[in-house]
Amino acid sequence: MRHFLAALLLLSLAACGFQPVYAPGSSALAAGGPISVEPIRGRSGYILRRALQEELAIGLPGVTEPATLNVILKDNLTRLAFKPDGAASRSSISASGRYVLARESGAVSGVVDAQTDFTVPSAPYGDIAAQTSAYDRTMRELAKRIVDDLRLQLSAG
Repeated sequence: MRHFLAALLLLSLAACGFQPVYAPGSSALAAGGPISVEPIRGRSGYILRRALQEELAIGLPGVTEPATLNVILKDNLTRLAFKPDGAASRSSISASGRYVLARESGAVSGVVDAQTDFTVPSAPYGDIAAQTSAYDRTMRELAKRIVDDLRLQLSAG
């Protein structure tokens, strides 16, 4: 009886269009359009890729054929100011993204930079949380700038 109920539940889920989150090709972002974003190394690269997928979900002007966006990310943490005890009090995350949008009708490329400054809290582990938040904000800003730059180049050409 228990197996029958489990099978009935699975069949009812399949009938309503349910698809597991981690199934191949199930991501709404992956099916967002003709532009695919290649994986970018590291945690920051993952955040940047997700932000790019969100930004590109509505597409780009004049891009109707399949296209692939490849980004090379360089990011850096710089300590700007220090407390008398030697601990950092102000830091900066800078990132640079060199991108190429390849499609059948040609390629578009460019380089975009973004930077986020932040105050380092004095609480234990506060620096790690502040760095993580600053990296996330920088990657989202970098994604917006890449897509804005692509829109400008594609609109002008």
